[in-house]
Amino acid sequence: MIPVQQLNRVPHSDSVRHEAIQILFNSLDLTKVSFFIRDNLSNQTDYLEMKEKLFGDKAVSEIYNKMKTFSNA
Repeated sequence: MIPVQQLNRVPHSDSVRHEAIQILFNSLDLTKVSFFIRDNLSNQTDYLEMKEKLFGDKAVSEIYNKMKTFSNA
């Protein structure tokens, strides 16, 4: 569980999304940004729900070691 003190530091996802789109517009042309938005930001996927389903309560080191195993295969 996240301590209450850290909750104030978690940015709102809408502000992060807005900032990311601004960075994309400054780095890419309109067509590329449009494709990116269509492919990645137009869905209603809940990242935290997906993260929970994929990784559960595994530590980052566990996930990293599993990925390393796959890359060495």
